[in-house]
Amino acid sequence: MDYFIGVDTGGTFTDVVIMDDEGHFCFDKAFSTPKDPARGVIAALENCAKLIQPKANMNNVLSQTRRFCHGTTVSTNALIQRKGARVGLIMTKGFEDTLIITRGPMGRSLGISPAEAMDFIHTERAVPLVPKSLIRGVSERVDVDGEVILPLNEEDALKMARELVDSGVESIAVCLLWSFRNNSHERRIKELISSIAPNIEVSLSSEISPLIREFERTSTTVLNAYLGPVMVRYINNLKGELTKHGLTRPVQLMKCSGGLTPPQYIEREAMATLNSGPVGGVIASKYLAKTMGYQNVVTTDMGGTSFDVGVIYQGEVEEESTPFVAHGIPLQVPTVKVVAIGAGGGSIAWTDGRRLMVGPQSAGADPGPSCYDQGGTRPTVTDALLVLGLLDPENFFGGRKRLNRAKAEAAIQDKVAAPLGLTFMEAAAGIYEIVTAKMADLIRKVTVGSGYDPRQFVIFAYGGASPAHCALYGEALGAKEVIVPDTASVFSALGTVFSDIKYTYARSELCPLEPDPSITDRVNRVFQEMEENALADMVASGFPAGETLLLRKIDLRYDGQLNELIVPWEGKRLTPEAMRDLRQHFDQAYEMKFGQGMSRAESPLEIVSLRVEALKLTEKPKVLPEEEGPEDPGPARTGARKVYLKKGEPMLATVYQFDRMVPGNVIVGPAIIERRDTTIFVPLGHEAKMDGLRHIKIRTGGQK
Repeated sequence: MDYFIGVDTGGTFTDVVIMDDEGHFCFDKAFSTPKDPARGVIAALENCAKLIQPKANMNNVLSQTRRFCHGTTVSTNALIQRKGARVGLIMTKGFEDTLIITRGPMGRSLGISPAEAMDFIHTERAVPLVPKSLIRGVSERVDVDGEVILPLNEEDALKMARELVDSGVESIAVCLLWSFRNNSHERRIKELISSIAPNIEVSLSSEISPLIREFERTSTTVLNAYLGPVMVRYINNLKGELTKHGLTRPVQLMKCSGGLTPPQYIEREAMATLNSGPVGGVIASKYLAKTMGYQNVVTTDMGGTSFDVGVIYQGEVEEESTPFVAHGIPLQVPTVKVVAIGAGGGSIAWTDGRRLMVGPQSAGADPGPSCYDQGGTRPTVTDALLVLGLLDPENFFGGRKRLNRAKAEAAIQDKVAAPLGLTFMEAAAGIYEIVTAKMADLIRKVTVGSGYDPRQFVIFAYGGASPAHCALYGEALGAKEVIVPDTASVFSALGTVFSDIKYTYARSELCPLEPDPSITDRVNRVFQEMEENALADMVASGFPAGETLLLRKIDLRYDGQLNELIVPWEGKRLTPEAMRDLRQHFDQAYEMKFGQGMSRAESPLEIVSLRVEALKLTEKPKVLPEEEGPEDPGPARTGARKVYLKKGEPMLATVYQFDRMVPGNVIVGPAIIERRDTTIFVPLGHEAKMDGLRHIKIRTGGQK
């Protein structure tokens, strides 16, 4: 028996999915261990392996594993907590302050919430990842056409490298002007650094981000240098632990682009692992939506610390070319677009004496919600769910974690109810209502703000906490249907298993989109060079060139604009005829994003960058549906309990055990479906049905 394993390390839990080659799977989780994430991975694997069969153990499973895929928050946590490597930076002389000055308002107002961005008095520029004392400017200059107009002063470069090494840097970033046109100076600096410090990691902007825009390119290169040593240490530690327990296959790492990368490339793609965890859920949604016949999906992931929303439109995920991964820190890497707010199960409820607030602060895994009885005293969303009757204190985490209702009531009473003159039950209902409304509002902004009508979408609700809220935020949006996948609580881990090996390449080549032979030849030549590099990297990674799928994309904008759109292009060569098709695709994409009639047929187009994606389609386990049985869920009924919501008196909700349900069962709300890893709430006026894949499909109040 061969196995496929997906692991996702979150802020509160580490999730594992194990699937065999016949389509059977099991899943479980363990508490994350931020100080040593590998321990959380091993614990989750041990828990999950026990579910395969009574005598199975983790070593046996790992020794028979065909693919091991991993999404991790190690890089994200290192950035948030500013615990990355000590980095030195070498720039072109005269441009040493690029990271400090940033570009326009970017360093001050982007990468933070709108409320913080508008608070000009208290919002300052972000502190750079590299202090000014570790930045050096070297004499050299390359012009916009790649011509050397000032040779590299190698003596100065070597001196600066020695100074940085002597100051204790763990890695060095090199970002010279127009190096993506001619990278000879950057490559030479790397050789000089290696000659005196061969163990120092060096990130070159011409390799990491060969794109126009000096600040964004520098930021991305510095991010890679900052996170590279952290990720290398973590992956080496994890590989060592897994190898001791029998794993012989490499650990494939999830990237924010929605693809996987082998561990040997982590030094040059460390920055691409940022925010890769939530992306796994979007990829799993895309895969399952295709098998279920859905084209338009809103993905919603509520975990312990955040609520993440993504969009799949006409079967394709929405992307952004330069997301901000932290305050004032852009990442020049195409990323699956996931918008997040601080609204998770561990989000803390608080008051300023007049209003009830929820989040963005989180209690995390340690100390966690007050009901965990681990020393936490501040009320959270999980505490509210327990008090309202949505959670069973004896059945949380499959009974492995008993919740303390008295501690939850006390925290809500002391910190929220008493200051606002409410009962603890009214306060708990207010917490639930506010966090659910915040989630509905975010979905509305993400969909309507991009020109989509949420009524034309189904909602996938996953993560450990989403199923308790999804029917209500789905109803608020008028969504067609809300679907809680069978693997909802470990959905991002499942997404890593369904992901493909993906390398991305890009190069800025500014030129007008005109039928000029010099332009078409130049574009075709660059595409050919990038595709040759892509195939070479695939072969070096052990994947045959003949099994590699190459996809082309072009960044285009109207002449005179500052921002561009990425347009897929399926052509083999750019010709005058292909330009007309490209123009049509761009106009359609422009109107989709900015509104019908907003395209400008009279305005010339400009090519900004060329991109190539190299895909190696991975072997994926089968997903086999079961035959549907009776509608009556009677055998799964275990009792009933009171649930209190703000809109009325307590209601009596029927409780069902998920594991006892069979495909075809229909449940009418108010009801609670309990699982060992999550709780699904079916409100009054809603109906839920289990399909052949054991997904729960909830018809909201307005969609009967």
